[in-house]
Order: sequence, then structure tokens, then C-alpha cells
Amino acid sequence: MSAQNKSEDHKQFTQFLPEVKRYLNELEHQDLWWTTVAMVGKINNENIDPQLLLSIVETQKEFQNLRDTMIKELIGRYLNQANSEIMLKAQAAIDILIRNLFERTADVGFLATDDDLVDFMVKPNVTDEDKEFIHERIIEYVAKYTVYDDVLLVSVNGDVKAKLDLNNPVTHSRDPIIHEAITTKEEYVEIYRRSDLFPNKADSHIYAKKIEANVNGQIETVGVLCLSFNFQDEMERIYKTLSQGQQGYEIMLLDDQGKAISCNSSDKTKRNTKQVDPHVFSSPERSGDKLQYATKTHGYQGYYGLPWLGFVQVPNNVAFADKTDGHEIDVTIPSDSPLYLRDLEETNLKVSTLLLIVILNGKILSLKRDVKAFLPVLDSFQNISIDIQEIFNSFIHHIHHVLVKTIQGKAAFSATLGVEVMDRNLYERANDCRWWALNSSFRQILSRYNQTQEITEAETRKLTDILGYINKLYTVYTNIMLYDQRGRILAVSNPVEGHLIDTIIPRPNDTSRCLSLEDTQSYVVSDFHNTNLYGDEYTYIYHAAVKDWENVNRNVGGIALVFDSKPQFEAMLKETEPKYLNQQINKTTFSFFVDRRGMIIASTNEKHQIGETLDLPSEILTADNGQNDTIYWLWDEVPYLVGYKVSEGYREYKNGDGYDNDVIALVMTGI
Repeated sequence: MSAQNKSEDHKQFTQFLPEVKRYLNELEHQDLWWTTVAMVGKINNENIDPQLLLSIVETQKEFQNLRDTMIKELIGRYLNQANSEIMLKAQAAIDILIRNLFERTADVGFLATDDDLVDFMVKPNVTDEDKEFIHERIIEYVAKYTVYDDVLLVSVNGDVKAKLDLNNPVTHSRDPIIHEAITTKEEYVEIYRRSDLFPNKADSHIYAKKIEANVNGQIETVGVLCLSFNFQDEMERIYKTLSQGQQGYEIMLLDDQGKAISCNSSDKTKRNTKQVDPHVFSSPERSGDKLQYATKTHGYQGYYGLPWLGFVQVPNNVAFADKTDGHEIDVTIPSDSPLYLRDLEETNLKVSTLLLIVILNGKILSLKRDVKAFLPVLDSFQNISIDIQEIFNSFIHHIHHVLVKTIQGKAAFSATLGVEVMDRNLYERANDCRWWALNSSFRQILSRYNQTQEITEAETRKLTDILGYINKLYTVYTNIMLYDQRGRILAVSNPVEGHLIDTIIPRPNDTSRCLSLEDTQSYVVSDFHNTNLYGDEYTYIYHAAVKDWENVNRNVGGIALVFDSKPQFEAMLKETEPKYLNQQINKTTFSFFVDRRGMIIASTNEKHQIGETLDLPSEILTADNGQNDTIYWLWDEVPYLVGYKVSEGYREYKNGDGYDNDVIALVMTGI
């Protein structure tokens, strides 16, 4: 794009920017007054040196160039602010979803090997009691993993053997996904389209995996597990997070044809209609009176999902409106800051100096040649110089203000994304421990052990194999342990930590609380602490009770999941940190997760490590759940803009499930 076209592109946005229009009008008024005064001086002072008049004209051109540069600079800053917002929203829309869906790939792999489901599918004839048992089993599963709205067990010929949703009328399916799941060399099949498996839905997001069993010494495929992800419900939650109460932003997911498969708009016609050509935008583009941006996911642990794009479009008048929800931050950017617009200030000084030199030379010449009539003209130029200087100083200050607001918005939004990703991730951990505790093999073996206080080598091997298989699917844990009623470890998933078997799990208060849990929906999470179960570093450990095989009201042991917190939390922070065009600003940006005391749970700043307590402003530490804002903080004599968001949970996690653990995300950018 040529420089002229870029300039024209910038000018078209002026109508949406009242501050830019005001400065432009003021400067154009000074330019016109300059021209008028110069004309008066030329007409009424024939004896003045023509070189002086030429200098006045040339200096005016310098002023005009500076005016155009500053207007372009200011519009560019506003445009960068608007572009950053839609880029962040589009990227987050697809990336948050992909992180969620990554967990589903592990779910379908594990649930398809669940002993109870496998045994049910092997039986040639099932009783009503069998059907009731497996239905209750599925209900237990979805009570924990509430992201699913249905679960089907389908025979190899398409007959539906069990389902969660009894209002789903399907009894037999001809959907090719059944054959694909049976024949694929991949671990699972993922689709999003209409399916006769779920005829009540226009489109279904399905994860399918074959169920295999040992039948008479041979491994045979006995059916297919189909998990129906509650796609629309999840997207509505994502849109709510990304919208932050702002109106006018259309956030969508597009398929590989550029059609909207989901949209936050109440206009239902948006769905299944083509929005853009299916390409990834290198930067936001203009479409009529709107800005728009589409992007692929960054992926998560090698998973990229279906070929979807995150897409945002917004009318120009909304894009450039003042949307700062937090309080106004009145901060002066220090002159040694990389944000400080030194080039513009120097150019402003240059123009002022040139005009001052012209005025001084003019006065000297006027006095030498006794052309006193020209002195009022020079006085007028001096007044113009003072006015222009004030306008440009105010102009530069306003550009600084826009820069601050851009950082303010980015830091606050990034903090929101950081804590949202954290809550969503830990929601899964709470689900995992409760579901795995219900594994029938765990319950049967620990029930027998509780009666005899003996465990055979075969039983230990079986427990170890199941735990190891789980840990391979769910890689966010360094170890998964089963323990008895005394907290003694019976089996571990990580063979490197086999030495822990027969030892007592540290922190008996946690195991005691777990062994006192009364139902299968409850769980226990340790404090964030350093433990020898995690190499003497800080982490959370998730516990759930293993129920007696004959009596669900009696606990025979527990399961403990050691969350690999350091790399997981650090990745969450790094993925959600703001990215600035100015690399120097990027270098001053870092983020934390902290608790209510200010203790660091995760950090991207090497100088401040996990376990350290920050002396944070009380307005952050005492902020309400869900509060999101940005403050100015002078920390160690360095000024920062600090975006923060206090966790508010995800779905039922930390929202009435008995677990209370406030985490605050901080995003800090030095100014």
C-alpha cells in the first residue's frame, strides 16, 4: 500500500475520533492564520528582504508536515488500540475453546477403556439391571464433566445400547462416524455437523472412539463411545468472557469455508452464512464501515482441533469509542520511558525554533531598514508560534494518554484471559480426581484390601497399569497415587516414583478430609505448598475418596493427583500476556498468579519466584471476585500499569461446589 493510500486510510477514521478532529481544526486554523498574516506582511512591506518572507513560507511547510505527522501518529495509535482489541478477542475465542477441547481428547480415550462400559458392551444380552447400572455410571460421569450434554454407547452395527439423555430418540445410527471410529488409525474421531446420533440438534460436536475388549483371548472391537460436547453452551460462556459487557463486537467461529458456525450475535442469520474468504489475516482488515480479523489457533500441546478460525468484526464507530471500563488513570509517561514520543517532541521543538529564528531575524532586519510596519506582523507570528507550541504539547500529551489507555485495556484483558484459562484448567483437575476415584477396579481392589489388609502382586500391577494409562492421557500430572484409609500409598502412575509405595502421603490433614467425604461429587484440594511429592516445589494436590464396592457411603481409600503446576501455570501466563508493537515495552511486561496474601503461585519474571509474597496494593488483594481493572503502581521505583482480575470460577467449579480458593492474575507493563 502506498504512503498516499495509507494517509487516506488514516483520514477516513477521523470522523469517529472527536479528539483528532478538534486538534485538526485547531491546527488548520493556525495554518490559515499563518497564511493570512504572511499575505498581509508581503503586501504592506515591499522593502522587507524577500528571503525573510521565503523563510516564513518554508517554516510554514515544516509546520504543515509536523501537523500531518502528528495527526497520522494519533490516528495510528487509536487504530492500533482498535486493532489490538479485535485481534485479542479473535485469538482468545479460538484458543480458549481449543484448550477446552484438548481435554476432551483425553476424556474419550479414557472413558472408552472404562471397565464398566467395556463389560457392558461385551455382554450379548443385557438385563434391565445392567442398563440401569450403566445409565447411572454415565450420569455420574457427566455430573463431573458438565461440558457434555449426551453420551452414547453404540454397537458396531449402529445400535444404540445406552445413552445419557433419555429424550434423545435415537435407537440406531447410520452415521459414518461409527465406521470411521472403528477403522481409523488415529486415537479418536472428531466431527462437527448434523448427525442422526443426536437428531434433536442442528449440529453436533462429537468425539468418538472404538471400545475394545478381550474376548476369548482376542482383542475385538465391541462398540463405539460417542461424547457430545455442549458446543453452543460453551461458546456462550466464551463470548460472555470476551465481550466484557461491550456492545457491537461480533465474535464468531468460522469453518474452513469462512462460514459462521457460532456467533455471539442475536441475529441467527449470521450462522451458516459466509462471512469472509477462509484465510488467516496477517493484520485486521477494513470491510466497508467495519474492521475485521480472522486467525487460526495457536494450538495446545500439539492439538489444533478442527480447521476453524476465530473471527471478530466491529463497526468503526464502536471500534474507536472509548471503552475503558476501569477508572481513568492519570499518569505522566517519564521522559526516559520507551513510550515517550521523543521524535515528535524534537520535531515540535525544531519547528518552534525555526519560527523563533525567523521572527528574531525579521525584527533585526525591520529595525535596520526602518521597516517598523512589519513589526506587528512579526508579533502576530510570535503569537502563532506560542499557540502552535501549546497545541502540539497538548497533542503529544494526548498521544501519550492514548498509549496509556491502550496498555491499560490490554493489561486488564490479558489478566481476564489468564485467570479464565486457569479456572478452566483447574475445573478439569477437580473433575478428574472425582471420576477416577470411581473406577470399578480401584473400588473393588481397595475394598478387598480394606477387609484383608493384603494386596497381591497382580492387583498392584493392575492398579499401576490403570494409573499409568491415565497419566499418559492426562499429561498435566507428574504422578497419580492411590492410598488406603491410613494414607499409605498403594500404587503410583509414575514408575520413577515407585519408592513412594508403602509410604504415608504428607499433610495428613488433606488425606483425612478426603477420607471423610460423604459423596462422589466432593473433592479436596491441598493448599498451594511445596512438597516432596513434587520435587520440593510448590503445587496443588487433588484428592477424591474411593468408595467401597458394596457400600458407596463408606470410603476405603483415596486418589491423589499431583498437578504439574510450574510449567502449566507458566504456560497459561505466557500465552495470555499482551504483545506490544514496541519491543522495549514487551521487555518490561510480565505476569503473575497470586493468592489473597500476594504469594506468587506462578511468575514470568525471573526476579520474583513462586512462594515469594509481593507487597501488593490493598485494592488488588481485597478486590471482589470477578473484579477486573488496571491501576498505576510505583514498584521498586519503577512505574507500572497493572491489570488484574480476581478469579470467579468456571461452571460449578468454585461456584457452590465447596471449594474456595481465590486467585488473582496480574499483568504488569512498565511505563
